[in-house]
Amino acid sequence: MEKKLTGYPSIDKPWLKYYSEEEINAPLPTGSMYDYMLHCNEKRLDAVALNYFGKKITHRQLQNNIDTCAKALTAYGVKPGDFISLCLLAIPETVYLLYAINKIGAVCNFLVLNSTEQALHKQIALSGSRIVITMDMTEDKVVNAAVGTSVEKIITLALSESMPCYLSLLMKLKKGKTDNTSGTVRWKDFLKSGARIPLPENQTKNEDIAVIEYTGGTTGESKGVVLTNHAGNALAFHYRHAEKIFHFHAGERFLNILPPFLAYGLYLGIHMPLCVGTECILSPDPSPQTFPKLICQYKPNHFTGGPLHLEHLMNFPAVQKMDLSFLITAAYGGDKSSKEWEMRTATFFDQHNAPYGIVNGYGMTETAGACCTTSHELKHMIPFVKNNIKIIDVNNGKELQYGQEGEICVSGPTLMQGYYQNEKATSEAIWEENGIRWLHTGDLGYVTQDGHFVISGRLKRIYWTKGENNAIFRVYPMQIEATLNKHPLVHKCSVVGKPDDNKGFLSIAFIVLQKATSTEMVVSELKKLCEQELPETSWPYEYRIVDSLPTTGAGKVDYRALEREAANER
Repeated sequence: MEKKLTGYPSIDKPWLKYYSEEEINAPLPTGSMYDYMLHCNEKRLDAVALNYFGKKITHRQLQNNIDTCAKALTAYGVKPGDFISLCLLAIPETVYLLYAINKIGAVCNFLVLNSTEQALHKQIALSGSRIVITMDMTEDKVVNAAVGTSVEKIITLALSESMPCYLSLLMKLKKGKTDNTSGTVRWKDFLKSGARIPLPENQTKNEDIAVIEYTGGTTGESKGVVLTNHAGNALAFHYRHAEKIFHFHAGERFLNILPPFLAYGLYLGIHMPLCVGTECILSPDPSPQTFPKLICQYKPNHFTGGPLHLEHLMNFPAVQKMDLSFLITAAYGGDKSSKEWEMRTATFFDQHNAPYGIVNGYGMTETAGACCTTSHELKHMIPFVKNNIKIIDVNNGKELQYGQEGEICVSGPTLMQGYYQNEKATSEAIWEENGIRWLHTGDLGYVTQDGHFVISGRLKRIYWTKGENNAIFRVYPMQIEATLNKHPLVHKCSVVGKPDDNKGFLSIAFIVLQKATSTEMVVSELKKLCEQELPETSWPYEYRIVDSLPTTGAGKVDYRALEREAANER
């Protein structure tokens, strides 16, 4: 008998029809992230785990390197519950340290590498780390940032540590000999310290804290997100148990270009690919300009990136006549893209024989990365099998029914424990109902009766303005951006509110054009477009043509910076 719908998505869970009974009932993994990764690969130890500039590292070698790091950390006095700060990119040593720290029950505190010294100082101080491990390229910044914190040792390694011999030698010759005047410990000396130390016993538990990741700070102060072993393993579990959504097969190649200080880079770029059995290709250079070259070189079967990575891929000359039939998963996330861009991108991949086109994910640091996704066959977004979605009224907090727009709330095993040492922010983000913890995402959306999940806006970016007779109206920046993006010369745009004594807020549109042209003509056309498609209360007060939009350390649009810029009179 078909289940009768109640009208409430969180109760009906209509998206479960896209999963098999086996996937729905499969038990979640227990134990540490290290345990789960090892369990997934214990019968394929001689298969390739990592690929770094063509140098391949098997799972057997990976385990040996993890143990070497675990012994060295133990020699340095690291105990269960200690915080180790890592300021690293997607390199093999990051993987070794992630699992070594996890194996001995300590916590990885991932510093946002491209942050200011002041921000790094806050991240180190918050964790109380005694040890920081960084790279030679960021050594000076980390040394300065550690001043006045509890840091006792800073360990430095080079990007070339695990490169093939010829590349490593070339890097050293290019860099030249440098004296160690900073007093940091060199990587090889660090590893030697654990040579005579017995391997520590693995006592890490499922509910223990595994990782601290930092929010992007797009709409407020960056916060440390506490993620347990359970959360990280549940994320990987969702991909292992979603055969109707993804087609991962052992031995396929997964390209990871996202840095590990982003939840997507850590969980979707390292832990998940290793747990599903793919060969994880690591690139320490996350820039969109490098991405097309990596696609041409490695021909990966799967990758995840941002819209800019896909944009550079589509514009790369060598890719224009390339057959992309090897590309099974072309996934992207981050800032919401326009429908026109999504259609153009989908057409490109279709014309280049990519079998499933593009896949879009939705998630955040607080959910260890993606919590909802489109699939290869299903082009609509659905929650992962163990996650749940509730849409609530932004005014009274009551659950809404199908098709009704409200704030998106998420629950499930990947949910963060909270914000580290920030009970106030945690209580504002997490709420509990009938023993189930829910996360306020700050995003707007709705769920259809077919179980399709639709994102429609950003609650934290909504502001108000006065219309006729001083009536108050909400303004939805994403609605304005969607309209502006329809103009063929608009490359990207962002709209923020500028405080005004009379109107409340005025909409200021920042626009990056596709090419140099008459700005007066474009602004005139954009005004007409907005007047045709938007209510008067949503018409931008000002159109500012800029060369680029500011971004946060996580690579997302920095709305706070735009709000400050909007406040500046022109």
